[in-house]
Amino acid sequence: MTAGSGGNDTKAKLHLASAYREIGPHLNRMGTRRSLDGEEIGQAAALRVLELKDATAIDDPLRYLFRVARNLFVDAERSRARERTKIDPAYDLETRADSAADPERVLAGKERLEQALAVISDLPPRCRLAFRLHRFEGLSYVAIAREMGISPSMVEKHIAEAMLRLVRAMGNDRG
Repeated sequence: MTAGSGGNDTKAKLHLASAYREIGPHLNRMGTRRSLDGEEIGQAAALRVLELKDATAIDDPLRYLFRVARNLFVDAERSRARERTKIDPAYDLETRADSAADPERVLAGKERLEQALAVISDLPPRCRLAFRLHRFEGLSYVAIAREMGISPSMVEKHIAEAMLRLVRAMGNDRG
């Protein structure tokens, strides 16, 4: 590393420190909402950023710092959830029981799936094919366009039409 690049790196790190001062209050609010110490996570994020080998590679320090902090919040929340299940195994059972599908929900889900499949089967053939290739087989618009011999924008129109029909049909079901 040359002396000049070290100076640029120092400037970049000072810019990151300035970004930290700017987002500090937001991190504290995030922490309060999640029952976590926002200031502690903010400091950990700042430390991670300051430990970067090349801080000059960061185009938007404020956004980067927010992303690092957000990732640390998620990690901390996951860790807390794991700790809760270690301390109170009943917590995990209660959580699973609440989210488990009761017979009524299973039946309602099956009915909605059948309704969605009926809407898909009623789509025009080329629209249905584009939708199936994208949603069920995971092909990109470009790959579908090649396979169907149409433009990617036409694929986009077919998929948009299919989604519109699904949303209308499924939305009507909810009243």
